[in-house]
Amino acid sequence: MSKQIKLLNGDVHNVPEIIPKMYDDSFYYGYLGQQALSSSSCKKLIESPKSYSASLTEGSPDSQPLRDGRLTHLFVLEPHRLKEFTFIEGTKASKNFKLAAEELGKDLVYTNLEYNKAEKIAKAVMANTKASSLLQGCEFEIPAIGDFMGLPFRGKADAKKGRTIIDLKTTANIHDFAGKYGSAKKYSYDLQAALYLDLFDADNFIFLVVDKRTLDIGIYPVKRNDEFINAGTQKLQLATDAYKNYIMSDYDLDQYTFYGDL
Repeated sequence: MSKQIKLLNGDVHNVPEIIPKMYDDSFYYGYLGQQALSSSSCKKLIESPKSYSASLTEGSPDSQPLRDGRLTHLFVLEPHRLKEFTFIEGTKASKNFKLAAEELGKDLVYTNLEYNKAEKIAKAVMANTKASSLLQGCEFEIPAIGDFMGLPFRGKADAKKGRTIIDLKTTANIHDFAGKYGSAKKYSYDLQAALYLDLFDADNFIFLVVDKRTLDIGIYPVKRNDEFINAGTQKLQLATDAYKNYIMSDYDLDQYTFYGDL
C-alpha cells in the first residue's frame, strides 16, 4: 500500500501521486502552501501565530533579498527556466516594469540590473571548483512531503546527491553567516536543515553560501545530531506546538499575549 499523507484540511493523498504535482509551483506554493507546513511557515509560527495566520491570506512580502535569491537560484540551479521570465530595462518604478508586472505577474518580471547581479553570483559559483563540483551529479529542485509531530510538512531541496542535501544561500556578509549569533541561526536555517534531513531521509546537509558583495564562496556542512541540527529540531517542535495550541485549536488570536520578566 502506498504511503499516505493527511494534509491540514483533512485531505489524504498517496505520497507517490502527490510528489509529481509538487514540481508545479502553483500547486506547491498555492494549494500546499495552505495545506502543509514548511520551514518558512515554522519561522512565522515561532515569531507569532498571528504572523502565520496573516501569511495565509496576505502572502509574504516580496522583498528585494527574496527576489534576488529566487533569481540567483534560477541562474545556478535551473538556468533553462530563465526563458520563462521577462527582463526590463530601467527600475521597478519604471512604467515599463509596472505594465509588464501587471500583465505577467511581478514574480515573472525582473529588471536587467537584477539579472546582472544574479548572473554575476552564478558565475562566481561555477568558477569555484569546490562549489561547482559539489553541484555536479545533483538533482535540482526536488520536492518532498512527510509527517513531523503529526503534522504534514513540505519541502523542496535546491540540490540532492544521494543522501546529501545542498542548499544555496546568498548573504550580505559571509563572515557573519556561521556562529552562535550568525545569520544562519538568526534566519533559522538550522530549522530548515533539521526538517530537510527528516523529509528527505538524508544524512548530510550542506549550505553553499555566496557573499553578494565580495562574491566569496562558503561551504558549511552539517549532519544529524550536530548541535546546529539539534537546535533546529527544537525550533521545529516549538513551531508544531504553536500550530496545535493556537491554530488547530481555533484559539482566539486576539487574546495571544506575551508574558515575561524584564
